[in-house]
Amino acid sequence: MRDILERVEELLSLQEKLVNLLLLSGYSRARLSTNAAFDVLYYNVELLDLIEELLSSPEELREDYVMNLILEALSWMGFILPAIEESCPIFLHSPRGREEGPMQKIRLILSSLEEAHKKGDYYTLVNTVEDIQSLSSLLKYQIMLARRAYTNLA
Repeated sequence: MRDILERVEELLSLQEKLVNLLLLSGYSRARLSTNAAFDVLYYNVELLDLIEELLSSPEELREDYVMNLILEALSWMGFILPAIEESCPIFLHSPRGREEGPMQKIRLILSSLEEAHKKGDYYTLVNTVEDIQSLSSLLKYQIMLARRAYTNLA
């Protein structure tokens, strides 16, 4: 578990650096190359997979530090993904409006985790793993489609 926590901390540091660059630039949207935007997406998907592993371990969730890392990572993700949307052809909001897009899923996961952590409801925390798996799968699928479309256009 220590290795997972160290990698989450490393990816969280990368997220913070990107957010700081965005804030210092004064832009709400990142001006990245498409390949750099894909890299940011891949790091965020890796982070989701690591969070999923942490949530699968109830003994780790009893530590406030671990839960705070998870919540911080998801919060930064909610800030970063819309910022790179113009640089990378993915759909962060559901095109049909009926289904949940990645941004809606992140918000729901965050609120569910915060509420469950406040109440000490570890059963709900562990059940959130399914939502994170779903979000990770959705992003992986969208990245695959976007990567394919990008290579076909290039």
